[in-house]
Amino acid sequence: MGLFDSLKKTAVSKAPPAATAPPEPPEAKNPAPVPRGQPAPGSAPSPSRPRHLLFVGGDELWLGQIERDLADLQANWKCARAADCAKAVETWAADSFDTLILDGKLADGAKLFQALEKELAHCICLVCCQTMDRATAAAWKGTGATLVPADADAATLQSNIRRSACVRDWLGSDAIRKLVSQIRKLPAQPKLHTEVTNELRSENGSMDVVGRLISHEPVMSAKILQVVNSAFFGLTREISDPTECVMVLGAERIKALILLAGVFSQYAAAKCPGFAPEPVWGHSIQVGAFARAIALGETKNARTAEAAFTAGLLHDIGKLILAGNLPEMYDTVQKLKVSKNITAREAEMEILGASHAELGACLLATWGLPLPILEAIAWHHEPSRSEEKGFSLLAAVHAANIFAQESPAGEAARDTVDIMYLMQSGLGDCRNRWREFCGLEPQA
Repeated sequence: MGLFDSLKKTAVSKAPPAATAPPEPPEAKNPAPVPRGQPAPGSAPSPSRPRHLLFVGGDELWLGQIERDLADLQANWKCARAADCAKAVETWAADSFDTLILDGKLADGAKLFQALEKELAHCICLVCCQTMDRATAAAWKGTGATLVPADADAATLQSNIRRSACVRDWLGSDAIRKLVSQIRKLPAQPKLHTEVTNELRSENGSMDVVGRLISHEPVMSAKILQVVNSAFFGLTREISDPTECVMVLGAERIKALILLAGVFSQYAAAKCPGFAPEPVWGHSIQVGAFARAIALGETKNARTAEAAFTAGLLHDIGKLILAGNLPEMYDTVQKLKVSKNITAREAEMEILGASHAELGACLLATWGLPLPILEAIAWHHEPSRSEEKGFSLLAAVHAANIFAQESPAGEAARDTVDIMYLMQSGLGDCRNRWREFCGLEPQA
């Protein structure tokens, strides 16, 4: 988790020592100067923001194709090249760059990071290498660089750059930095998720092998079977075999469930008064199912629907991180929520100055989740922060979260649908249609 570790290190150096008192909300006056390559703290990430990229090393034919394709994808991104690290230092000093893309095979690549350490702290750094090579991953750990496949295409680079920029934006406020500085236990990406992903990516990937991998993890297997046989999936018979479970749900939903179950298992022993993880689990499953139904009904696209399921399933991961790391603070959040009859996010903002949504998105960004999923997680309470118009994963998860709270099992104090956002996105008349997609009664 190089990017998150790098930003956490920066946050720790700027933040006061951890204390039992809640961090103060960020002050609006006298903002600090914004470093090169970063937007103003708290501003919404802009997909249209100009960027200046420096490529160091790499095959000339590959670079030429990348530059042409990036020009089509992001017309306002400028690209420059440096043949080696020595030339890169010279080029970097002569111009203003906010993104570095390095050929991981360059022998003196690490020295480049040392030479530009201060400048790179505020820039996006990608290293093109064999990402499945553990030795390579270990060599770049702690540099803050994001590893991408050596043969990555322009769309992959664009996605990773925008994702990294979003994480920096979400961590741009004083409140988030203070919060991150106090996080001591971040959940690791489940090993089973990596194994399943690798199996599905291989030329001879087999769903049967995926089923066997899951069956070798009894706790994970039991949790996934529990979900599959719940009312949310409406199956006509009970499924008891992990392989059959994989066949019924498909690869993407299985991978998302593994992520959720893996994170829950790592915080199973966490003790936070006033907070119980099981309701979050049930709510997450329901939001995932609703988001998938909305996306499938609206787009008729199975891939979009599975992405919506993943985003809905993981939208509240930040709550587990807060409860597991800051139990006393999060207990205060729970008490305030009850005493004032306000939503969880409102209580978090009052006590912590930040919410679980952005925190969860920052973590999941380090696991390589696509940007639309991350934005749906980060802004599911504040969809108007997005520049995207029309239907999106964010719209699906935002609505699904509200619908889940409208059910009898929902919280007493509930969020409400952002009508202005839906109207501005051309979705103002969609709410009752989406409720019908979810099997819910229309509302006036």
